[in-house]
Amino acid sequence: MAAWVGWVLTAAFLAIAGYSVARLCAAARSGSPDYTGGHRAVDLAHAATATGMAVMCSPVGGPLPAAGWVAVFTLVTGWFLGAALVRGGRQAIGWHGPDWQHAAAGLGMLYMLLAVPHTAHSMSTPWTGPHTGEAVLPVLGWAFVAFFALQTVRFGPQVVRGARGSGLLADSRLAAACQLVMAAGTGYLIFVML
Repeated sequence: MAAWVGWVLTAAFLAIAGYSVARLCAAARSGSPDYTGGHRAVDLAHAATATGMAVMCSPVGGPLPAAGWVAVFTLVTGWFLGAALVRGGRQAIGWHGPDWQHAAAGLGMLYMLLAVPHTAHSMSTPWTGPHTGEAVLPVLGWAFVAFFALQTVRFGPQVVRGARGSGLLADSRLAAACQLVMAAGTGYLIFVML
């Protein structure tokens, strides 16, 4: 991946992380009864995922050891997998999509972190280096590329036809655009690993 592409993706992912944090802050201020614990979990997961993607795309890497990111995405995946089992796979929390899709996205993040060779030293240093290397289990990588491509296509119409509500929490078009960028960027990063 060219350095300029890495910087563009890093900036986009950091903006999405900031948007997710802003949604959490707006919800805390408004006290909206429509913004449930499920919404908080999704926005927190989006903030963590977008930050992790920024680190993986950045030409200089980022803070937190790679093993720490593995722990973060194991928790994200486990949370949404558990939520999917408890809710029986029903559609959850509006535009965000069902819990199983968030669990699959968490597994995609884990694949990106674990599919490229790492030394014990690189997994434990306090700074995660730039994401490079050729992935093992390319069939699984291609399955994730297809999953994220389908997600990108799924969010396209929501970006075009979504509602521009008043306030940060009501703007489904902006939220879907962030999801689209996350899906496209994640699929692209896995693609360049293969």
